[in-house]
Amino acid sequence: MSFFSARKALLAGMLLFVAGCADNEPQTFAPLDYSYLPKIHLNVGDLKIQDAIKPDSVPGNIAGESPVPPVDALHLMAEQRLLPSGSDGTAIFSIDRASILHHAGGELAGDMNVHIDILSPTGQKLGVAEAHVSREFTPGSGAGNSDSPANLYKLTKLMMQDMNVELEFQIRKNLSDWLADAGGAAATDAIKSQSLSSSNNNAKPSTAADAPDAIFPAGTETTPAQQDPGSKLKTGFLKLPSSTGSSL
Repeated sequence: MSFFSARKALLAGMLLFVAGCADNEPQTFAPLDYSYLPKIHLNVGDLKIQDAIKPDSVPGNIAGESPVPPVDALHLMAEQRLLPSGSDGTAIFSIDRASILHHAGGELAGDMNVHIDILSPTGQKLGVAEAHVSREFTPGSGAGNSDSPANLYKLTKLMMQDMNVELEFQIRKNLSDWLADAGGAAATDAIKSQSLSSSNNNAKPSTAADAPDAIFPAGTETTPAQQDPGSKLKTGFLKLPSSTGSSL
């Protein structure tokens, strides 16, 4: 090998070494998991999960480049947290949007929209709950390219933290009549039984506020706005402030 060839090979090796040192992103990403969160028991006999996102409905969507695409994370959350604990009827969990956009200046903007329909055995719609979350995230310096796999993964995790809180809140608010306990008994039936079995005739009838809650069994409800004082909550919508280099 000539002197110039050896020198060229050495320089190429040095460039590969520097590029490898500059790339601090992990090569593997931990699977997401929501099985440790409280289960939401619904008084229905069946649960269906569907992707209702229309193809190309969000131009520029790069969510599919995340190591865990947001649509897959939402599907997993529904599988692990929503349980059909009744005898008839159907709950349909629909994913309407799961997008991440790369804006000028390196900002990532994520949006997730889902809804749950409660259907009777004959297909009549009996109830619905919608949950929407939106989060903007600007990676800090040294975090690599804004749209790197690591940053897309981080934003997906942040949005899923928001969605787990918001979905739970909206179900409790809008589908309280279709909540059940772990044994499949409707929450309203449990309240009636408690009232009829009371031995104190002067005691007031039990109310929903007195009974254990199907979603917040400890009776310590915390709305999304209360958890994050800087968030602004609208009906069925949670938009959190921009995050800059947030750590998980």
